[in-house]
Amino acid sequence: MINFKKIYRPGLLLIGLLTFQLTFSQENYIPGYVIKNNTDTLFGFVDYRNWESNPDRIKFKTNIENDPVIFYPTDINEFKVDKEIYVSGIVDTEVSPIHTDRLSDDPQVNIKVDTAFLQTLFKGKKSLYYYRFSLDKENFYIKQNGEFELLVYKKYLKKQLGLPVINENKKYVGQLILYLNDCETITQKLENTSYGQNSLIKLFQYYYKCSPSEIYFQKEKEKAYFEIGVLAGASVTTLKFQSDTYDYLVEAGYDPSVNFSAGLYFDLILPRNHGKWSFNNEILYSSYKVTGSYENYYSTTTTEIGYSYLKINSLIRFKYPVGQFFIFLNGGFSNGFAISETNYKKLELDYNSTGSHIEGSALTDPRKYEQGLIFGAGSRYDRFSFEIRYETGNGMSDFRNLKSSAKRYYFLLGYRF
Repeated sequence: MINFKKIYRPGLLLIGLLTFQLTFSQENYIPGYVIKNNTDTLFGFVDYRNWESNPDRIKFKTNIENDPVIFYPTDINEFKVDKEIYVSGIVDTEVSPIHTDRLSDDPQVNIKVDTAFLQTLFKGKKSLYYYRFSLDKENFYIKQNGEFELLVYKKYLKKQLGLPVINENKKYVGQLILYLNDCETITQKLENTSYGQNSLIKLFQYYYKCSPSEIYFQKEKEKAYFEIGVLAGASVTTLKFQSDTYDYLVEAGYDPSVNFSAGLYFDLILPRNHGKWSFNNEILYSSYKVTGSYENYYSTTTTEIGYSYLKINSLIRFKYPVGQFFIFLNGGFSNGFAISETNYKKLELDYNSTGSHIEGSALTDPRKYEQGLIFGAGSRYDRFSFEIRYETGNGMSDFRNLKSSAKRYYFLLGYRF
């Protein structure tokens, strides 16, 4: 297994850099408008962030050269930017935890009143609104008689046969049956409608096909997409052992091994946040070979150890625009499968000047699967990228009294198709 104590510093460095990038903001003013409380419309430019969670304020300029004005939900009725419409409202929010380990046994909703910008998903005779006020908590709303009505949903625990089982308060189903009652078949459709954005959007799309009502606005669905490319470069590998008994490996003094690496990557770009977050998956060829020597009073032991791996890397990547470039940071896991091996030991006996020697394996029954942790940083311009990456792996030894570690630095050029 990986020794996590030895990689906590690189991990903390990566987290710190990610936090810095998240807190450092680059303005992105694009055309939009705001509707003030007195119904006046101001056309200009909105600082658009492709928000993951609904914004609690926006910056607006009537002229791109002007200083920005900050608007809160109490200041305006509505704003539109980049095909997205947000409306202001004083709304009930359901704030109960959703993670299983934090659920309570109370089916009653936990309501907090908030002033918010709600994102418009559908606007028409029947409208649907969305409010995400934390990274994992979503509320949905309909509008009746000029007021926003929370669609009620809560997960809670209920004991069955003495064991806690997840249950659901699904009041929103009844609310939507009444709200969309001019579609006769909506009840059947609601049976398979969960409390989530994609599912509710499909429900309202079904409703507007069923009903003669006209849609004034429908938010375009954002989808994740793939980027595919190739990587090539060099790796610098350092192999070390720890043991109280295997001196010929621990004291061998292996020099770093410089080798060629290459592979393919498949980057799944997530929607929202201008595509800054992605899941980067790679198939990467990596190899090393080291030779070392250990001497004592009566013998000299020479060892040669080398492995070629096909590595399956899974990384989380964050990229950020800086001028015409993107800088990016990533971290994740590596799973290496050995496809070739060098495992050689030569023991030369020095006593009595006999010059005899014994040859064999440096390690008995070495492990062919290596786990690793990866941290990296780089930059991208157009289709080209360059990355410096650090990887720490648990090597090939599967013995408790002999620990191995393989540390690698990669210098990789990339090309995106």
